Order: sequence, then structure tokens, then C-alpha cells
Amino acid sequence: MSTTAEQVPSEVPAADRSALLAPAPVQSGLDRRTVLRGLGIAVVILIVGLFVPDVISDETNMGIATDGVVLGILALSIGFLAHRSGLISLGHTAFYGASAYGLAIATTQWDWSPMQAIVFAVLGGTVLGLVIGAFVVRTPGVSFLVLTLAIGQALHQLVVQDSVRGTTGAYDGLAVTWGADDKVAGLGQSEIGNAASFWPLAWVSLVVVLVILWLVGRSRFGRVLEAIRENEERARFSGFNTYVPRLIAFTLSSAIASLAGALFALKASFVSPDTLSFVTAGDSLIAAIVGGFATLVGPLVGGVLYIYAQSELSDSGNLQLFTGIALVVAVVFLRGGVVGFVTDTGRKVRARVATTRKGAGR
Repeated sequence: MSTTAEQVPSEVPAADRSALLAPAPVQSGLDRRTVLRGLGIAVVILIVGLFVPDVISDETNMGIATDGVVLGILALSIGFLAHRSGLISLGHTAFYGASAYGLAIATTQWDWSPMQAIVFAVLGGTVLGLVIGAFVVRTPGVSFLVLTLAIGQALHQLVVQDSVRGTTGAYDGLAVTWGADDKVAGLGQSEIGNAASFWPLAWVSLVVVLVILWLVGRSRFGRVLEAIRENEERARFSGFNTYVPRLIAFTLSSAIASLAGALFALKASFVSPDTLSFVTAGDSLIAAIVGGFATLVGPLVGGVLYIYAQSELSDSGNLQLFTGIALVVAVVFLRGGVVGFVTDTGRKVRARVATTRKGAGR
């Protein structure tokens, strides 16, 4: 709150009076009230979401929901990086697939417990993201997209080599197995494979990711990322280091993609080179675009919609045709994707209703 001229004592020097009379700076970032309100909403969403298996009794639809959440987490990692940093990646399957393979190798070949394997897989994918990001974030734009695609394809080609068949299984893939007495969140391997039993683990992971991304986006760091995205040269001239924030954002997004990869390996109990393929990279990017980069939940909605469409249309043989049509419609006609379009439409309707009421009140 700014100070008025009457509140400043007359004996205060003119220079100090000017400082006191200056408008108070606008607070940016997070405050305690906002954080508590956001966390409260997240807890409610978390609790409500845990009852989804009670609402969806059909096993097929439950499988669509869990697979959609996993793909949605991967799409969230891509959407966060694109929205906050302006970096569009086609290589996040490198961290997704590396994490899945890491978990499979640790449990099946090293006899690690599944919890140890999950930590190893996510940390391994995150470190890989840090190393790769140290090189690729210096080249934004189309060069960044091509570099990430090349890295993902290089890892795909690596795991199918005959020289590593004993470790990765090459084109045959690798099963994920662990001891009968080992548990993940109290669930054995057979229970993890069941969509209804797996749902709480996937849902909790999703809500945690959403909370982290929301906090980052609303923080001062998130504002710095947006400033760099809008005008990197101006941000640099303003005294900001533009390389380190981008590297941190890239590493965070790779950690989220790694979490999605570990969840996929747990659910499927099998890992194949498809997790590192261009098709998976394209699916996740399309899901993020169709859902919408500009909103936090947009990529998640896109992931669920993509898995649903895949389930409904895969037998027709026209899945890729409809996927292409959906992508064109989202880019050309739905500004901000499905979620962005719905949000903008709702805002316009509310504004029109308010204007109508105001006119009627006169």
C-alpha cells in the first residue's frame, strides 16, 4: 500500500518523501495465502480422484483412464517446457524410455526391489536430462526440436543393437519382474497390472506433478522463464542469466517424463523399443498440442483424449487419419487447444452475460 502526502511528516527530506510517496511495487510470485488455497484444492482433487475406480466399473474404461494419466504426465512434461520456455521437444521419449528400461533392468537383472528401481529410474532419467539439456537448451527454436528428436532416435537405435541384447532384449523388449514379497505402495506385481489397483498410484503421481508445475509456474522462477521465452535478449540485458533457468526447466521436465516412464513400466510389466520411438514422441506432442499448452491441465486432457481415441479407432485402421484431422482442427480452429478453447469460450460467455445484465440494470 502506498503512502499519501498527508501521512508523511513535514520534516522528512524531499528525497525521502519521494521514496515514501512512490507506489508500492506489485508483488509477483507466490504468497502464503495463494499456496495454501492451491494446496487445499489439490488435496480435494486428490481425494475425489481416488474414488474414480468406484465410478468406472468397466475394466476397459478404467484401463483407458490409467493409460491416459500416464501419457498425460508425459505430455505435461512437454507442455510445461513449451509453455514456460518456448522449447518444443520431440525427444522426451529419451527420458521416458530410459526410465522404463532402467526400472526393467534394475528389477529383472539386478534383483533390486521395485521401490529402489523406481528411484533409480527417475533419477537416472533426470540426470540424463540434465546432461542433454546442458547442450541442447543453447539452441532454441527448430534446432532444439531437431536435436531432441535426434537424441531420442539415437537412444532407440542403441537399445536394439545385438551387442546389448542381453541387457535390453533388443527388438524383443524386456520383461519387468520382481519378487513375490516385494511391494509398491502395498501392491504386488499382479495387483499393479490391474488398472483399478494401479489407479491410486498413477493419480497421486499426477496430482503431485500438477502441484509442482503450478508452484513453479506461479513462482518468480516461472516469471523469469516467461520473460526469457518472450524476449531472451531483453531478459539478458535486464541482468538475467537465460541459460541456467532454461536448463533447470528442461531438467524438471525430463524428471516428469522419467516418472511417466517408470509408471508405464510398472503398469505394463514390459518395456520395448517403442517407448523410445518417434511414434511415442509424436503421440505425446500431439496430445499436448490438442489439449493445449497454455493451460496446466491441457496436456493431461489431450493425453486422455488420445488414449480414448486410440481405443475407439484403432480397429478401424484410421487412427492416424483422425489424429491428423484432430491436430489440424486444434491448431487452426481451437486457439490454445481443447482446454484453451473451452476456457476462452466460457470467459466470453460470462463477459457477455455481465454486459447484458449491466445494460438491463440501466
